[in-house]
Amino acid sequence: MSSESSKDQKDLKAILFPHSWLPEDVQREICAPFPVLTICKPWFMDEGEDEEAANGGIHIVRPPEAMRPPADFLKLLAEYRLWMRQNPGYPYLPTQQDDIATWEIRRSLRQNGDEGRHPLQEEAIPWHLILHLEREVEESRSAANEMLLRAKAGQAPLAEALGEEVPPHGLLDDLSPHQSYPAMEERRVRQVIGAWLGLFGPSIPWDGVLLTMTPEVLSFAAELFEVGPIDPPTREGAWFLRAIHLPRSSPDLRREKDPAVAGLSGKTVILAARE
Repeated sequence: MSSESSKDQKDLKAILFPHSWLPEDVQREICAPFPVLTICKPWFMDEGEDEEAANGGIHIVRPPEAMRPPADFLKLLAEYRLWMRQNPGYPYLPTQQDDIATWEIRRSLRQNGDEGRHPLQEEAIPWHLILHLEREVEESRSAANEMLLRAKAGQAPLAEALGEEVPPHGLLDDLSPHQSYPAMEERRVRQVIGAWLGLFGPSIPWDGVLLTMTPEVLSFAAELFEVGPIDPPTREGAWFLRAIHLPRSSPDLRREKDPAVAGLSGKTVILAARE
């Protein structure tokens, strides 16, 4: 089954949000509570892989073709990584309130691209940058966790192989893996959610079920719509699930034009956490 820009709504049982990637072990285990899962991926992410063929419960959705970045996008992404290293402390894209104006970044990007881009394509480039960079952060955290777990598991066999006494408390025992998805400050949460909704919002049914792995995303949605206390989690196998059902409109009428309010209204957001 090939990737599509839109799918029949009956296929969108649960939609990963705002992540564009899952570690393989999580992808296998999440199929228990969510046998059908839609993953929304920006253009140029995993385009050579067929995740749908490898896992029949996974559906891949791409942004509309009109939002596909130009062919040199990966070069822009590499240059933006360099900009981030040279300007630490900023979120993925600075806002107009920051010391470095957003249009300076856009000017830098335009110098490497085509001035005649379609406005929709131009608007979609920062969204693609944000989701690609967020995926790299998540993947790096997952790899670090895996290395730590392997190192812990190898402590005792290595000591035994060397004929050494296995200590009751290993050097790495005080280190614990971080949560798979790194904590996000509110400004970064808003940027990632805004980018995800900008690219995929039109593909999501108005009453869609959005599955997140990040507690800050659930908290952001609850605060945005002034949802009351969140119900205790329910357990599904190895997963604890907490859900909130968002109203069709925000109690604060001043937020009605907020893209996040427009994109999340009427949705159900579920936080999945492993025990």
